[in-house]
Amino acid sequence: MSANTDPHLTRMGVFAGALPIMLANGAAPVVGLVDTFVIGRYAGTQALAGIGLGAVIFGIFYWGFGFLRMSTAGLSAQAHGAGDRCAVQAHLFRAVPLGFAIGALILLLQVVLLGLLMPIFPAEQSVADGARTYLSARLWGLPATLSSIALMGWFIGLARPRRALYMQIVLNLINAPLSVLFVAKFGWGLYGVGIASALAEWAGLIAGLVLAWGEIRSRGGFDPLAAKLKTLLDASALKKLGTANTDLFIRTMSINFGFLFFAHAATKQGTIFLAGYHVLMQFITMTALVLDSFANVAEAHTGAAYGAKDEKRFNRAVRLTSEFSCLFAVLCSLAVYFGGPWVIDFLTTDPLVRASAKTYLPYCALAPVLGFWAWQLDGIYIGVTRTAAMRNAGLVAVVIYLLVHMVLQPRFGGVGVWAAFLSYYIARALTMLPAWPGIKKDLRTFT
Repeated sequence: MSANTDPHLTRMGVFAGALPIMLANGAAPVVGLVDTFVIGRYAGTQALAGIGLGAVIFGIFYWGFGFLRMSTAGLSAQAHGAGDRCAVQAHLFRAVPLGFAIGALILLLQVVLLGLLMPIFPAEQSVADGARTYLSARLWGLPATLSSIALMGWFIGLARPRRALYMQIVLNLINAPLSVLFVAKFGWGLYGVGIASALAEWAGLIAGLVLAWGEIRSRGGFDPLAAKLKTLLDASALKKLGTANTDLFIRTMSINFGFLFFAHAATKQGTIFLAGYHVLMQFITMTALVLDSFANVAEAHTGAAYGAKDEKRFNRAVRLTSEFSCLFAVLCSLAVYFGGPWVIDFLTTDPLVRASAKTYLPYCALAPVLGFWAWQLDGIYIGVTRTAAMRNAGLVAVVIYLLVHMVLQPRFGGVGVWAAFLSYYIARALTMLPAWPGIKKDLRTFT
């Protein structure tokens, strides 16, 4: 199918595809917000600190295995573009059990893993005990969480983002009332919100599997068992999946290290700077939720074009998704710069924290316009599964960031901390560009 005949590869189609992803991305943090709200209202300050620490550690597992979504999205998009129905199903049947297996293994090894992770985050004993209580319940949902990540990647790769949104809606509709019931009515405290979130994750996964069943039926039904097993156990496909997942895991860890280093640098600047940094990071998070949606659409369309061996369709997919990403990056920057002072005053009443956050707000506002190419190239490279290039770029970019920080921070203090962080976004994009000619060469070879 060429660019001219693809009904979704239009400006309206790109935006329509990005909107449900924005909503799904925005819904994802709601579980943590509901847990925080319920504990804050019904369990007190120590419990609130415990759930905060528990959420940080749970996030290590969640984001650390984000490659399950990325690799599945890219590979399923290519299979979809190539019209390979059997491969489309195979990517689902490989990825979801893999996510389940990883989650189950972490659940079984939680005592050992928490013993290694908890000392990294020194806290009062009551807070640490609260975090363990929360995680002892929440981790029962991790197999469902990681399976759902893979399933959402499958939906995004097939340009079916609404199904990912429906999964998040089901999850949140289950989580909120259960959290209130278990804590306010039964008095289960941190264990209550943890088990409510775990049950909600399982409900979201079940909803996703039902939607996946409907998607397969709409594509002609399930392949015969013999053909399915042959495709599932194909050695070259399994090797490609393993390589892609390993590359993306390394890249994800390098990016997480970069953000952890930024947080560490903020901590060294003092309590007021750290508090202001935390406020400003809310803007960065919301920007990522918006711009990631266009990167996800790029994954689906560039992957499908690559699988269909259609250079014109690929070029059009890159151009249309990048146009929207650039436009929304500018809009996000303007919103942060002009609306930021009001939001800062809403989020904190401390005059010193307000002053610090407003001092560095202009640097925060530059993040969308300097960083949108990093997000966008991630989406394109995931679509064409250039995972080795992403891995190498991620490692080099974090080294560049550390070197720039070492130069700027001693001379410019807090300004140097923020300027170095902004250079990290630029480095993430620039270090991926050397692989671009190879992608274009492959497409020209196809055609």
